[in-house]
Amino acid sequence: MSEEIKDTKKINSTIFLIFVIVISANLRMSLTAVSPLFPTIQSSWSVNGAFTSLLVTIPLLCFAAGATVTPAIVRRIGLKSTLILMAALLTGASLVRPTTPLLLIVGTVFVGLSIACLNVALPILIATLRPQDATKLTSYYSLSQSLFSAIASAAVIPSAAFFGWQSTLRLFAIPALVVAIFAAFLPLPARREEREQEQEPAADIGTTREAKNRTSVFRDPAAWLLAGFMALQSLIFYSLSTWLPSIFEHFDASSQNAGFLLSLFQLIGIPAALLVSLIPNQKIILGLNAAGYLVGLAALPWGTAGLWIAAIGLGFTAALIFTQAMALITSSSPDPDVVAARSGFAQAVGYLIAASGPVIFGWLPTVLPGGWNSTLWVFGAVMVVTIFLGAGAISRGSAQSAL
Repeated sequence: MSEEIKDTKKINSTIFLIFVIVISANLRMSLTAVSPLFPTIQSSWSVNGAFTSLLVTIPLLCFAAGATVTPAIVRRIGLKSTLILMAALLTGASLVRPTTPLLLIVGTVFVGLSIACLNVALPILIATLRPQDATKLTSYYSLSQSLFSAIASAAVIPSAAFFGWQSTLRLFAIPALVVAIFAAFLPLPARREEREQEQEPAADIGTTREAKNRTSVFRDPAAWLLAGFMALQSLIFYSLSTWLPSIFEHFDASSQNAGFLLSLFQLIGIPAALLVSLIPNQKIILGLNAAGYLVGLAALPWGTAGLWIAAIGLGFTAALIFTQAMALITSSSPDPDVVAARSGFAQAVGYLIAASGPVIFGWLPTVLPGGWNSTLWVFGAVMVVTIFLGAGAISRGSAQSAL
């Protein structure tokens, strides 16, 4: 084993955890914290709601595109260079995007692409350097992502009032720059090709590469199960995030209370991420997710108390099932290259399908008899399929672990 590979194992566990948290801080807040600024942006630049809605839709499409190419980028330039490059791109895009309407759109594209690559690179990083702590670190990463997103969403309006909205958006370059600095100084792995040359006899290099590349991710049953699980839980989350206020109002909540219940839906998931590390049995976690979906939907017609239960149950479940999906991807193989391929594939499929969710579930109440009442049955059916895909992914992972 080369000295560089040995050095990666010497990274202090606390420093590594801080690095994971810092990366996680960048994975959501620079996108979700833009939404509260929509009225200010529209007023400042005289743009309409269709323009600002692109700031939410574009990143989801970029997540799918970025996740597709990230495994190849990591193989080509190495994990260290990938992290530095994407963090630098996120820093630059955050600085330039509040300059003009055109740069806001272009910058959002690069923000989405860089976050997508970091989203895929983080499970690879964990699987490469701390595979034994994959579940625990994924829980911390999911918790940090939700926590920093909530803090940013709460702070963005006061910050915009004090610094101005454009300067506030540029502040999101700071945590991205911290990632670039961390990655530059930590001893992270070299390119895979270099590691293979150091570890294998020259005559065997071609044969080994051919064997590794023979199994396409498209012919990998575990990859398809993980992709389906990731896709449907993401579709449910983004659809609920978009339409829950309308659903709450359908069940007689005021618009003010509907907005508050949506905030509760988003915030209640923060502690959910810890359960995945506290409960090692993935089947129990999946059972909790099934119960949370069931209670959350069933409680909606129960009046005011039911709306609170629904917001808590659905919000807690949305965070818990996302953390489980990422944990299953990260721990799906002892080979970091396999994790990279599965992570990229699952997130590409997941976010591509998720982007269609808000559109589909906004259209269904207008065409189904019963409106939202009928649409909730469709939500329930998608939730059932999600749980079955999760069970399949867990069974596949358990079978591979036993080999």
